[in-house]
Amino acid sequence: MGKLVGILIPLLTAWGALARIWPDVFVVGPNNTLKTFIWGPKSIWVAIIASGCILGAYIWSVEERLANLPSALGAVAHNDELGLQFVSWGPLPDGSGCVATIDASKVPSALADKYEIALVCGFADPAVDFLKDTRISVSPLFTLQSAVRIALPFSKGMADALAHEQRLAIDKIRPKPTRGTMIRVANMIWLKAILLPQGSDHSNVQKLSDVPTMGGRISEGQAVVGLGSSIPAP
Repeated sequence: MGKLVGILIPLLTAWGALARIWPDVFVVGPNNTLKTFIWGPKSIWVAIIASGCILGAYIWSVEERLANLPSALGAVAHNDELGLQFVSWGPLPDGSGCVATIDASKVPSALADKYEIALVCGFADPAVDFLKDTRISVSPLFTLQSAVRIALPFSKGMADALAHEQRLAIDKIRPKPTRGTMIRVANMIWLKAILLPQGSDHSNVQKLSDVPTMGGRISEGQAVVGLGSSIPAP
């Protein structure tokens, strides 16, 4: 809008100056040359030129409007009211767990003095309530600081559930692969940061819905990473 105003102001100023110099052409009247040009037999060309100017202004502003769109990464991992932000995240090198670096420098002092942070991860399953899923892994508690790096091996319950989901995926393949054939399967792993009162026992968190009952807070920010594995067909 600002660019359009910036174009119109000098354009109208120039028009006013030209109307003083050539009033027969630029002053709009009942019989002037400009009106004849606009409403005469060449009107179609005037319309085309005007449309081209409008389209040009629209294209000119596309880059600016695209720059204001939210990025995909910001929808995956972002700040929330707790002041937590995922800086980096991913699976452990051997795929046996997850790791993340979390910036907690913006956590309000009222929370930083009373809470500690833990990392929680699980795997995406639309058939199970996210907050009630017990197939998760929870890290020990860490002191809140500007860059908290937490490496978290998958719990036995989560690892067994992942292996079961992978076997079910292979069983659905048709035609059935030859026994021992290596099949590549993938799962989406989500990561959440939680705050628990200092001195809490993190092992009491069996599902995310346990966090509020322990006086804790769940970050709205979330990170997601793909985990690929090669599994021999049974």
